Formats: sequence, structure tokens, C-alpha cells
Amino acid sequence: MFNTKKTIENVSTINTIIGDKSQIKGTLTVSESTRVDGVLVGKILSESTVIIGEHGIITGNIEGFDILVAGTVHGNIHASERIRITSTGRVLGDIFTKTLVIDEGASFKGNCLMEVAAEAQANAPSENEDSQWEVTNEVEKI
Repeated sequence: MFNTKKTIENVSTINTIIGDKSQIKGTLTVSESTRVDGVLVGKILSESTVIIGEHGIITGNIEGFDILVAGTVHGNIHASERIRITSTGRVLGDIFTKTLVIDEGASFKGNCLMEVAAEAQANAPSENEDSQWEVTNEVEKI
């Protein structure tokens, strides 16, 4: 109820809009929230929220903070925080994120890798790990 975390649902300002009759080829690099309702062939690199509208079609990879897919994505999606695929969303590609929400009716074909911060720390080698397991060729005599 008192969640102050910035999520897709409470984005009040969209700084970049690609309209539904627009077609773009290339890389779209943005630092603020972005909405794509047209066609983009290339990739999206964002430091913020990316929204793919119901009529939006992306052929390429997407990188961002929070990503909402209500349209179609043919490519890999990497979100540092969260990915949501709505009931009208279609993703054909791999997903990398901390949090994944897939609404009923959505379509996803690919692999998903979710990494939690605690798991990343647990899997990281410690500083002393190399010296703890010293490999030698010596054989002890009994």
C-alpha cells in the first residue's frame, strides 16, 4: 500500500514517444521513460522505464530499468529491476531480470534468467577462496 518504489504503473511522465504510425531503424538511446507504439527495428538502450504499447513491435534487444510489454518483442530483454508482460504482450526471446510478471493470456517463448542480489553474493568467490584451496602435487607418505 505504501510502496514508494518507482514502478511502471506510477510513471507520470513519458519523455519519449514513438507513435503508432512511426517506423524507426537503428538504436534508440534514452535516459528517461519511453513509450513505443510504432515499429522499431534495432535496439533500445534506456536508463529508465520502457513501455511497448499494444501496437508496438520491436525487432531487436531492449535494455532498461523497468520494462512493460503490451505489444510484440522479437529479441532479448534485459531489465535491471522488472519486466512485465501484459495479457496482450508477446515476447520471442530471452529475458534477464530480477522480477518477472506475466499476466494471464500473455505469450513468452524463450529462456528466463532471474538473479536475486543475495544469490549473486552467495555465488561470488570470496577473496580468500583461492588461498583456502591450494593445489599441490605432493603426495603424503603414510
